[in-house]
Amino acid sequence: MIKNRKTIGLALGSGGWRGLAHIGVLKEFNREGIPIDYIAGSSTGALVGGLYSYFRDTNKIEEIVNGLTYRKLYQILLEPGRRLGIIKGGKYTTFLEKTVKGAEIQDLKIKFAAVTTDLFSAKAVEIKRGKLSTAIRASSSIPVVFRPVRRKGKYLIDGGAVAPVPVKTVRKMGADIVVAVNLYNNIFPFHLEYLKKPKLTSWTISRISYHMMLYSLAKENVREADIVINPKIWEGHFDIFSKFVNNRSTIEDGQEAARQIIPKLKSLL
Repeated sequence: MIKNRKTIGLALGSGGWRGLAHIGVLKEFNREGIPIDYIAGSSTGALVGGLYSYFRDTNKIEEIVNGLTYRKLYQILLEPGRRLGIIKGGKYTTFLEKTVKGAEIQDLKIKFAAVTTDLFSAKAVEIKRGKLSTAIRASSSIPVVFRPVRRKGKYLIDGGAVAPVPVKTVRKMGADIVVAVNLYNNIFPFHLEYLKKPKLTSWTISRISYHMMLYSLAKENVREADIVINPKIWEGHFDIFSKFVNNRSTIEDGQEAARQIIPKLKSLL
């Protein structure tokens, strides 16, 4: 443990299954004895960051991930919605609630914020109090896929819509040193083999365009970070959920990327 040090905050970015790389980053920090004081996460960053703030144990998070089979994943997510989203999200919220045993954000040992987006104002909404499960669920409400979360009179969607890497949030929380994890850096240039059927359709063009906006916005977000971690993740075929299953390599990508910035981080401490 480093004594008389500056405080460290992690800005964990959005990116779906790529968020497994966040686990690798946290594992490497633990291995090097680097403490984490603040975590702000968007979407999958809120999921991994929230779980880590609760358990403070990457082994436990890996245990949860390793327990995901395709059947289990579909049991958690398969809840068709008729309006506002393909998936209602109630089963997902229940899964999160059981996993963190009803934890409240303000009671966590590591200060945590889940970043969401107010659908009608296009402003970031930082959830720093209340149910951890609800905050994670709101932050990961992918537009059209998940039904928005109604909270305090607002419709909240995926935090990645305005802050795919929430650097400003973790800085405001009080971190002296902000380490940002950008999961979009390796998506472009895009290759047609990322598609299951390597030809363009209106759907694939919309998906590529959506990722393009997130890619550009993430690059802007990380400008204010002290250190940026860019895991080199092999994209493979477009996927939303199934790559959470049997995907050890993405965790290792996060470890490798974190390993490269450890010397600089220690020098700043």
